[in-house]
Amino acid sequence: MGLRTIHLKLHKPGAAKRNIINKAFLNYNNAYNYLLGKAYSEIDIIEERCRSKKGTYSTLGLSKWIDSDLSAEINRFDIQPFKDSLKLDFGMTLASYFVQKKNNPQMPYPGFKSEPVTLGEKLRPIYFCRYDTKRCFCLLHDAVNQKFFAKLFLMNTRNGKDRCSHEFNRELNYISKKPEKAKALKKETFIIVPLSFGKWQLDFLMQAVEKPEMLRTARLINKNNEYYLSLSIDLPEDDKIETNTFLGVSRGMESAVNYTAVDGQGHLLLNGTFDCRNSENQSECKKEMHKLASEIVNLAVKNKSMVVLQNLTGKGDKLSWTDEGKTVKPVFGCKQYNDLARILDYKLPQKGLPPPAKVSSVDIFHSCSVCGSNTKKNRFSKTLFICTTCGLSSSLDSLGSLNLSTKLIRYKNTPFKLKARRTMEGMYLQNELIGLDFFVPRYQNPLDILKEKIQEISDSFEEYAGERKLNSKEVRSIIEKLKRNNFANIEIV
Repeated sequence: MGLRTIHLKLHKPGAAKRNIINKAFLNYNNAYNYLLGKAYSEIDIIEERCRSKKGTYSTLGLSKWIDSDLSAEINRFDIQPFKDSLKLDFGMTLASYFVQKKNNPQMPYPGFKSEPVTLGEKLRPIYFCRYDTKRCFCLLHDAVNQKFFAKLFLMNTRNGKDRCSHEFNRELNYISKKPEKAKALKKETFIIVPLSFGKWQLDFLMQAVEKPEMLRTARLINKNNEYYLSLSIDLPEDDKIETNTFLGVSRGMESAVNYTAVDGQGHLLLNGTFDCRNSENQSECKKEMHKLASEIVNLAVKNKSMVVLQNLTGKGDKLSWTDEGKTVKPVFGCKQYNDLARILDYKLPQKGLPPPAKVSSVDIFHSCSVCGSNTKKNRFSKTLFICTTCGLSSSLDSLGSLNLSTKLIRYKNTPFKLKARRTMEGMYLQNELIGLDFFVPRYQNPLDILKEKIQEISDSFEEYAGERKLNSKEVRSIIEKLKRNNFANIEIV
């Protein structure tokens, strides 16, 4: 399962509902500040008493510091509808503070106000800790008009609003495991507000109609005098798909992205391009990006592919081309490509595929896919690749995705090299990548000694890598590869 947050706008609430929402924000923030102020005077005691045996802090454990007396005290802020949520929100704040304080003893205590808050200042979102049709919050669906509504419990019984008409002017059904029609009540402690959102949010909401267990928690946000429901959902995943091909997806000079699929031996299955329409409208850009990601996912599902992406968070791919003083850049910038990668991180597991593998793209646009020659001289023009060793001619865009698609295959087949130096007493073996340097006496088995050394590294991995200033990710990857292949991929040089 993968947690995802979507933002839904409360669509044009009337004056009466705005007043209820604003009052709830003031009540929630004043009660929250009151709790922080109370805790401040006892913070050392809380830090000591609420620490677990492992030295950690939990949200639930810290929320229990609010005893029955203090819980009764904060009722004066009329926060009964969201009291449980408020306690957990307070617990989350202190847990975060203690974690940060552990790394930075000078960490300041969370800011709070001793005087009442006003609507003109920045307000803390109202947290709803559960999805429930009887309390906290829930969603309603008008199937006839394909509209969605939020039901928010914001008032206590004393402040509940009277309803003149006991009927809704449309048929609303709860999104729940036991769908039923919503009914108007004579006195209501909640408000029902229509929601507005984009197409990709609609996709998630339609899934929730079928699988309401997806819906988890929410926060009501006040931003520029508009209200938004930030909804946390647990995305369902399809049955796991056993992958047997690789799909490389790279940036391009002529298209947004290029793709190449190969089988387990690296033989070409298909290739092509996907484009993404540019727009100055941020919302439109997001829609296009999600559409592009869905096309890639569908292709990967159809071919049972492990998706391989460029890792553009460190070194770049040197894809830009400079000619006569003018620099031509790829269609997709690094940020756009990384945004696409983040979407694929959760969309692929949703469909039962593994998350994308992100590999170095340093050489994918300069290496020949036939002979392996790797030189900048192979780049003949903005879009053309010609190998200076074997003469292979290729579109630069298609070459990049092909090299990406075969990277994991090449890595899997690359042997673990051990440098050997023999003496009369035995043999010295060395591998600089993982900082390995050991001696094998003449009458002992080098493989047995190697396995012992690798196990020692595994047992104290972080300390080992830190002392030798090694790339911990690379070391872990090499060790896992050795074990996965049962130490059969070793080459003595």
